[in-house]
Amino acid sequence: MKSGHVELIGLVRRKSELERFIREAEKRLNGVPEGYVRISQHKKGYQFYHRMDPKDKSGVYIPASEFGKARALIQKKYDLKILAAAREQLAMINHFLRQYDPDILKRIYEMSGEVRKQFIQAAELPDEDFRAEWRAVSYDGKEFREGAAEHFTLRGERVRSKSEVMIANALFRAGIDYRYEAPLLLGSQLVYPDFTILRMADRKTLFWEHAGLIDDADYRNDLLAKIVTYEENGYFPGEDLILTAETQKRPFNLRNVQRVVNHYFF
Repeated sequence: MKSGHVELIGLVRRKSELERFIREAEKRLNGVPEGYVRISQHKKGYQFYHRMDPKDKSGVYIPASEFGKARALIQKKYDLKILAAAREQLAMINHFLRQYDPDILKRIYEMSGEVRKQFIQAAELPDEDFRAEWRAVSYDGKEFREGAAEHFTLRGERVRSKSEVMIANALFRAGIDYRYEAPLLLGSQLVYPDFTILRMADRKTLFWEHAGLIDDADYRNDLLAKIVTYEENGYFPGEDLILTAETQKRPFNLRNVQRVVNHYFF
């Protein structure tokens, strides 16, 4: 479920779009000829007439050589409607933003007192309480085969590759909560995503799979089958599922990692 903050971000983005529409319409309307255009179907085409007075049902014929005037007048009518609608929508958004309090449900819980909190099923937890609950989930990850290379992250956990060390450390430095190889049931199939990550902005859990052996044909086939399984269970690349890969000729690097982290989490 999206948090109030994310809904607010969407509303602020729409406000910015409306302001841009207004600026662009005002710019186009600057210097546009007075009056309106009447369009009349003629044989297989159309004829255009310039009307200065709304009561004038005919208007002055606009020759093909002055079609730019007709185009400008047609655009003018559209822009006037856009301008009025965008201003009205913008006024409603501004009014709403002045009244809107995205954190009120969280504050009601926070102000309930420590004793009462123990007996309350909160509609929306404060961020730190939500993060604490997410962090508190225990799980058993995949076992490492004997003799496998040992790679450790800044959190002191063992991972399977140098690339996973880079991913884990980038998340850790950014203050992003994650689980390494936590089990996930996809239908009847149990998988272990490389990283299960909490995006606090919308309190959404994302999964990051890094394909480190993409040069190997069998590995590629297994990866494709795994992606299909994700999709069959509602997790899609670019949305809930982050996919990265590397080959021997094109290894993963810190720049790759940071670009992905910035895109999905900031």
